[in-house]
Amino acid sequence: MEIGQVIKYIRTNKKITQQDLANAIGMTRPYIARIESGKNSISSDKLTEILEYCNVTYNEFFYIKNDYTKSSKMNEFNRVIELYYDKKLDEISKIKNKVNEQYMESGDIFLRHLYILCHCMENDLDPKKIKEEYIKEITDYLLSMDEWCYHELVILNNFIFLFPPETAFLMTKNLLYRADKYKGLNLDKNMLSYLFFNLLEFSFKYDGYQYSKIVLEATKKYYKKISDFFEQTLIIYYEGLLNIVEDSIEEGMEKCNRAFIIFETLGHEQILQKYKADLEDLLKKVEKKDSIVEEV
Repeated sequence: MEIGQVIKYIRTNKKITQQDLANAIGMTRPYIARIESGKNSISSDKLTEILEYCNVTYNEFFYIKNDYTKSSKMNEFNRVIELYYDKKLDEISKIKNKVNEQYMESGDIFLRHLYILCHCMENDLDPKKIKEEYIKEITDYLLSMDEWCYHELVILNNFIFLFPPETAFLMTKNLLYRADKYKGLNLDKNMLSYLFFNLLEFSFKYDGYQYSKIVLEATKKYYKKISDFFEQTLIIYYEGLLNIVEDSIEEGMEKCNRAFIIFETLGHEQILQKYKADLEDLLKKVEKKDSIVEEV
């Protein structure tokens, strides 16, 4: 639907007349009629006044405008990821070719990023096979943005394991700042959850424990509600890993095992095995580090 059509849809469903709306926002009824028919444009300030008068949020407005679906652009990102996990690489290649044609016509940076994601998926997310200039392009884009929005958070989440560790850690501050500002918006808690925990996994994998601590503290502030039970269980697990790194091994193992019991109780067998394997890898690192210290 066009903006005017959405305004009319909301107004009529709220049982508000054009005259009532015109009086509320200081416009004439004919001008409201022309906006709804698409003959006149509307400023962002007046749109805000209309939505506030109708008790509708911007999120709801654009959700309705997109025919009660999330952004079609973001759906394309999700679709490519689903195709990757379903091992439908031929479908990804088709999307890649189509997206490239659309990008050449429009210059929309979103399409360029989607094209690069398709390339990475085609190459099984293997850094040795992925073109270096593509990762550099994504890196330069993210680092050039002083203010990240939702698109930049999605980009970081999709490419995080392909960045060099120092690059990913450099982006941590921007992620946490933006996530904190979006806390009250409830933009997409699932995406932010993936991002927080992907970054925690990344930081432990590459020994960036100072970043582990920073991200963990931010994650704990973000997931406080009773409904955040799964995220809180992951927080217990990562607290345990951090305890182990900081030489409180007994306390750390107790927390990790507590998280494992919850995963097992909930039937998350695949997740349980993954985090058990990550714990084993960390214990080997700590053991190796201790043996080197003893030798010295």
